Amino acid sequence: MRPGPAVTNRLPLVLRRRDITWTELARRTSLSRGQLTRLRARDANPRLAVAERVAAALDVPVEAVWQLVEPWPR
Repeated sequence: MRPGPAVTNRLPLVLRRRDITWTELARRTSLSRGQLTRLRARDANPRLAVAERVAAALDVPVEAVWQLVEPWPR
């Protein structure tokens, strides 16, 4: 079985550009410290529900935060 596609995690960049702290993101999303720690990782690949919650809290599309590096096979 082939692994899922890799993603580019732009969350730290989006937070810096919007001048939002990780603490503020936690408040806006109600995510736990452990979840936020995992989202900091360069190779973070969150579940869709978490990605949507973060994107909504930042008022950006999910693709602005996590972008596929390689497409899904057809």
